[in-house]
Amino acid sequence: MSFKASAPGSMMLLGEYAVLHGKHALVCAVDKRMVVTITPRADDRICIHSALMGDDSTNLAGLNQPLEKPFHFILAALKQYQTRLRYGCDIDIVSDFSDKWGLGSSAAVTVATLSAVAAWLNVRVSLLELVRQGRKVVRQIQGVGSGADIAASVFGGMVAYQAEPLAVEKFSVVYPLTAVYAGFKTPTVAAIQQVNQRFAPYPCLFHKLCHGIDQCVLEGMELVRKQEWAKLGVVLNIQQGLMDALGVNSPLMHALVLGLRKLPGVLGAKISGSGLGDCVIGLGESTETAVFDCAEVGMHAIPVCMTLQGVYCEKI
Repeated sequence: MSFKASAPGSMMLLGEYAVLHGKHALVCAVDKRMVVTITPRADDRICIHSALMGDDSTNLAGLNQPLEKPFHFILAALKQYQTRLRYGCDIDIVSDFSDKWGLGSSAAVTVATLSAVAAWLNVRVSLLELVRQGRKVVRQIQGVGSGADIAASVFGGMVAYQAEPLAVEKFSVVYPLTAVYAGFKTPTVAAIQQVNQRFAPYPCLFHKLCHGIDQCVLEGMELVRKQEWAKLGVVLNIQQGLMDALGVNSPLMHALVLGLRKLPGVLGAKISGSGLGDCVIGLGESTETAVFDCAEVGMHAIPVCMTLQGVYCEKI
């Protein structure tokens, strides 16, 4: 018997950086998914296979060693249950999307792995506890992480999130999106470090910017409840200005955001995530995204939709 868990990727709508400092975020699950299948073994080996990332193997004792890329999130998730593990397992990973696109691949594979392991070991875990577990894994690997993308992968839909005290509110509504990958990315931890260095001499300014971003999120949450999408688009535009002030914009990202805003059907646009590359997101759907495709630099539109389906697991 095997245990197959599927978790969605995610995109940040509002709240970047501020959510790392006790503020709120608005994040959504998207229809690109990570599927993790665990098959128990009769020995202590842990064998991992991914068509995108290759193969690797270790054993139960290896979980106590430094966890190396590219499977460090998976092994760290497995390690959360180390005291319960008596045997090893085969782990198969199937992904709908590249880990370079900024769609929360690390969060999705972490959540899927945790869900599959819990099912294998017959451990009942609430959705909120799954968020705590996933956030712990991400912080162990990266050293920093709000957990907003974890919450979206767990709950699905549009999610209002706060890290401390942990609070998650799922909105069972979806709205079309338009997303463009810039062709390059800056690792999240590096982007956070750059912002921290930039504002080290200006802590009061940074606090004010985070407060402004939090106000965007709080306003956005109310607009989602009322389903006032045009106004939500305006709030995305407003927070983009604050992202620019944080220093995570670039000439290319700025051009992509402006380009998205010009498209018919797009109500507002901004950088999604930590910035300095990755994705820009537009609220609303447009069929005129071919203008963003540039194979030479790897830039392209990403067909993506919000999804209400969070993580789920089945026995196969």
